[in-house]
Amino acid sequence: MPITKQKKEEILQELNEKFKNAKSVAFGQYAGMTVEELSNMRREMRESNVEFKVAKKTLLKLAAKENGLELPNEVVEGTVGAVFSYDDPSVGPKIVKDTSKKVKVLQLMGGIMDGAVLSVADMNELASLPSRDMLLAKFMMMMRAPLTQFHGAISSPLSSFARAMKAYAEQMPAGEAPATPEPAAAPAEEAPAEVAREEAETPEVTPEESPETDTSAEAEEAAGDESTES
Repeated sequence: MPITKQKKEEILQELNEKFKNAKSVAFGQYAGMTVEELSNMRREMRESNVEFKVAKKTLLKLAAKENGLELPNEVVEGTVGAVFSYDDPSVGPKIVKDTSKKVKVLQLMGGIMDGAVLSVADMNELASLPSRDMLLAKFMMMMRAPLTQFHGAISSPLSSFARAMKAYAEQMPAGEAPATPEPAAAPAEEAPAEVAREEAETPEVTPEESPETDTSAEAEEAAGDESTES
């Protein structure tokens, strides 16, 4: 049953949005695939944010043209479905290529990426690239490798020292501990030089030179004079 003009316009508008949002578009001939095989492939694609869309070749070419691309006839030859990859451009072609190893009737055709039309050889090469997740995992491993090497470099001398100390302790007789050097005795405090010098210069006072003795003698002499006058 032929579709109406309004339905064609709706499909064309939908395809336009998909071409704009996709990181890559792959085309595959799927004639001869069973319903189960198509369902399994679509399920795998959905898990990776990839969509398989079946549409008339004329509508696919019109949608591509409205996005500035001319699709050659060999790219959309036969019963063709479009594979839109929205995250990783290599995932859609990879799923088609891997599925074609089990389902021989499925063939990867050309495609679109970065505003350019790609040949079958280009799409096969794109499908052979590692996915973004794999590239990120490899990048993280490369980042961790120098840290692991650095940790090994700084821990190796410490481990060797610990093993040497343990071996030394095991060789000593039981109950004997390594001699611990006694702390050096603190030097006796010396009196300040000025205090010592003042003590040396201070003369000793003898009884004859004592001021108190002189005062007593003068008092006795004054008392004697008073008694004589009286």
